Amino acid sequence: MKHRRPAAAALARQRDILCAALEELARADYGGLTFERVAARAGVNKTTLYRQWPTKALLVRAALENYAAATSPGPSTGSLRGDLLRVGRMMLDFASSFEGQGLVRLRLLEHPEPELAEMARALHERYTGQLVSMLGESVARGELLPDADPRLLLELLGGALHLRLFVKNDRVDDVIIARLVDVLLHGVAPMRHQNAATRALDRRSAVRPKTRRAKARA
Repeated sequence: MKHRRPAAAALARQRDILCAALEELARADYGGLTFERVAARAGVNKTTLYRQWPTKALLVRAALENYAAATSPGPSTGSLRGDLLRVGRMMLDFASSFEGQGLVRLRLLEHPEPELAEMARALHERYTGQLVSMLGESVARGELLPDADPRLLLELLGGALHLRLFVKNDRVDDVIIARLVDVLLHGVAPMRHQNAATRALDRRSAVRPKTRRAKARA
C-alpha cells in the first residue's frame, strides 16, 4: 500500500497543474500564459512543469486532453427531457468554468500554435458527437422522429443559454433551463390551440382554390 501513495499524490499534483494551466489560459490567453503563473496557481515549482512538459504547447495540449478525458455526458437518463435538462446544466457549468472559457478562447482566437485551436475544435466535435449519440436514443423510445436533428436541438439550447449569459447578462438556473427545454420540446402554444390553428389553416387552404376558380369563371 505504501508504494501507491506517492503515485496517487503525483497524479493528484498532475491534475492540479493541468487544471491550473487551463485556468491561466482563460485568464491570460495563450500568449500571456507562463510557466511561472501556472506553477504558482498549482502550488509547485516551475521546474516540475518543465520536466514533464518542456514547452507551453505540450502543457496546454496535455491540459486539453486531461479535461476531455474527465468530462463525459455519460449514459442517457432514459428520457429526452431528462437528457436535455442534464445537457443544459452541463452547458451552463462549461460556460461558467475557467476550463470552458479557455477552450472557447482557443477556438475563437488566432494563436501562435494553430494546432491547439484545431485540437480544441476536435475535442468539441467529439463531445458533441457523444451528446448527439445520447439524444439519438430517444428515437428508439419514440420521443423523437427518425428524421429529427439532435444537433439542431443542441444548437438551439446552447444558443439560448449563450444569449442569456453573454449577450443579455441574465441569470440562468435550473428553472430557466427547464423552461428552455420545454419550449424546445413542446413549443409555446397549448396543443388544443395548435390544433385549432392547424384546422383554420387547412380551411383557408381549401377555400382559396375555389375563390380563384370563381374569379376565373367571372
